[in-house]
Amino acid sequence: MISLDSHELILVATIDRNDQNTIDDSLVDALERILDEADRQQSVLLHLRSVRPHFCGGADPVRVRRWLESDGAAALTADSSRWSSLFERIEATPTIVFAEIRGNALGAGLGLALACDLRMMSTSSRIGVPEVRVGLLPAGNTIRRLTELSGLVAAQRLLIAGDIIDGAEAHRLGLSHWLSDDNSLQRDAAAVAQRVAKQSPAALREAKRLLYSASQESRCQTATIERQAFSLLISSEEPRQRIEALLVRLANRG
Repeated sequence: MISLDSHELILVATIDRNDQNTIDDSLVDALERILDEADRQQSVLLHLRSVRPHFCGGADPVRVRRWLESDGAAALTADSSRWSSLFERIEATPTIVFAEIRGNALGAGLGLALACDLRMMSTSSRIGVPEVRVGLLPAGNTIRRLTELSGLVAAQRLLIAGDIIDGAEAHRLGLSHWLSDDNSLQRDAAAVAQRVAKQSPAALREAKRLLYSASQESRCQTATIERQAFSLLISSEEPRQRIEALLVRLANRG
């Protein structure tokens, strides 16, 4: 599901779950093991990428179907809490985490990307939070990260208008540190990873710790509000009908 390649102080983790690399428990487990390995190796940088056409297309349809069952609110809250914990661990690890984003990074997949310290997107990559179209919200504290990184106006555009934007627009909005052509993305990302890994490991650890320390207090409050919103939405008929229609479309497409 995730292959590893370690050289010098860089750990390259390549996701290979399915075409969209959708998130489920198995992918979260694998990512947590990768973070354990980065800690064990004392890697300066963890380079997260995909061998598939897409970085991460969000929640797996099997998980979404589970949210519509009788205890779906609890299942949705549990999934969101677990993803949030994973994303917070990415932020908290002393290792610099660098996302190479090709194709889709949608919903919780965007949340995964935004939790990383550094991001490079290809010009044709697509990011967004399409959950609002089907009566949900992005999980894992993604709204907070989106607003912090891009500002309120851009976050409103993605969250309320439901816009899906390409890599060039994401870069313009401050959601990507670097932009690369599709054909040179892998090479350009490797070059950035090597450049970062040459910095002082001790200085990088302290820089990352200080960058994230200021906003810790508000994060717990946001997570609580997010859980309340999920419980309300998944218990409401209109969102449930939209989710059901989405699952039918996905099943017919597959």
